[in-house]
Amino acid sequence: MASTSTTVDVWLDIVCPWCWIGTRNLAAALDRLPEEERVEVRLRAFELGPGGPGRPGLRLAEVMRTEWGFDEGQAAALVTRVKAGGRAAGLDLDPENVRPFETFDAHRLVRLASGHGVAGPVLERLFRAYNIEHADLGGRDVLTALAAEAGLDPAAAEEMWRTGAHADGVRRDRELAVEAGVTGVPSYRVNGGRAVSGALGPGELLSLIREAGQG
Repeated sequence: MASTSTTVDVWLDIVCPWCWIGTRNLAAALDRLPEEERVEVRLRAFELGPGGPGRPGLRLAEVMRTEWGFDEGQAAALVTRVKAGGRAAGLDLDPENVRPFETFDAHRLVRLASGHGVAGPVLERLFRAYNIEHADLGGRDVLTALAAEAGLDPAAAEEMWRTGAHADGVRRDRELAVEAGVTGVPSYRVNGGRAVSGALGPGELLSLIREAGQG
């Protein structure tokens, strides 16, 4: 039987716990597909706080109160929901204590890693460093070291910092998000169709992929 090919664009940000959960759920969905159904996953940058602090700022618990205007009940409900979603995906998340930062350089690093065939491991390492280890991902030296742990040649990262490479690619992902009607993350678009956003489980993502393939 001839093999089929599907493309899945995924808009995400490292500071979004649902995006980490989403990458885990997408991997679980893809594992359920037969081998002949090839799927190309294209990671797209979506900065939730463009132009924000380059270094980690307030803890999210404080951001929810001072910037988002959440009361204690709203904040507790969000934390409970994120932790439950994380547990379902095998992740022990700590949403109250993460410190949001401007993720432009982190997205550049993921794009670089994609060209070296290690985008998935690098993204996973950055997610863990931010959401669980509370690392300072605003520092390029830290980003380089984390990416090296995930299999990216640090010399390639250093070259990118020197030359400004992949900055235009991140900006282009912003434009593609606007064109696709993406306003939140994680968002998924299969075969260039309608973008779907939200905390979709593996079964829902599998249905999305299969329905697009039948269209």
